Amino acid sequence: MRFSILLTSLLLCTAPATAQEEWPELSGPYLGQEPPGMEPQVFAPGLISLDDERELNSVFSPDGKIFMFSRVVNGVFKMFYSRLRDDDSWQEPRMAALSKTYPGHSEVDMVFSPDGDWLYFISDRPLKGYSLERHNIWRSKVTPNGLLTPEPLGPEINTAGHDLYPMLVGDGSLYYSANGEETIGARDSYRAQYSNGTFETPVNLGPAINSDMDEGDIYVSPDESYIIHVSSSRPDGLGDGDLYISFKQADGSWGQGVNMGPTINTAGIDYCPMVTPDGKYLFFTRGNDIMWVDAAIIDTYRQ
Repeated sequence: MRFSILLTSLLLCTAPATAQEEWPELSGPYLGQEPPGMEPQVFAPGLISLDDERELNSVFSPDGKIFMFSRVVNGVFKMFYSRLRDDDSWQEPRMAALSKTYPGHSEVDMVFSPDGDWLYFISDRPLKGYSLERHNIWRSKVTPNGLLTPEPLGPEINTAGHDLYPMLVGDGSLYYSANGEETIGARDSYRAQYSNGTFETPVNLGPAINSDMDEGDIYVSPDESYIIHVSSSRPDGLGDGDLYISFKQADGSWGQGVNMGPTINTAGIDYCPMVTPDGKYLFFTRGNDIMWVDAAIIDTYRQ
């Protein structure tokens, strides 16, 4: 979701919830949309990105057969999905059944685990011992029949503050953003090593990624060779929230984050980065719309 919380199951029986009168026949990868070049384009305009709605997040399952995104419904964020049928056609997007459990609460910032077995997301749904005004990280088992009842991550991850935008890398380790004890700014990004079925104590990513401003919405490549994240109010910022990129150095440290410039960033807010599992496209949210661009643009920042 919007990285700084400026907040002012996939079951087939759920009802469609998009605004267009008739869902067209769409087939092929990426809902059959014409791929973008090196200039960002709105993804599936009039189908996913609707004129009078607010959409954000954008994530494909590892096999590319499920597309999920978030939409604001009655003032709260809800998860939607479209599935590629056996006949190679994409079904009309619908709200995930999991998002209907607590109508007045949000489910957003979803990501699949690398093996596709789990969906991680954040929610302010009731959780014993935690304030309803805070978002925690949850996960739900993905089955052929839909999502199972979600479970929260443990107290080593979920804190008294907001815990946001989970990202799983190749070895199962977790990146996310929170107001941790070692926070440099208002909100920082952290990494929790996955070991023996649990997440270890989160480690602050340090000043190359975090600053005395707000950081969050962190995408990390599966091999952890680069990070794309969002920051606000930096001196080199172009708008309310900008995407920055950092590359892993030879010594294992993170290089200083670089603003991705006017091709990606605008005077508004640009956030929710996510690269497709095949590494071909960078998705992100600009204002109220989901955007996508050829991931080859990432290589232009390596210098």
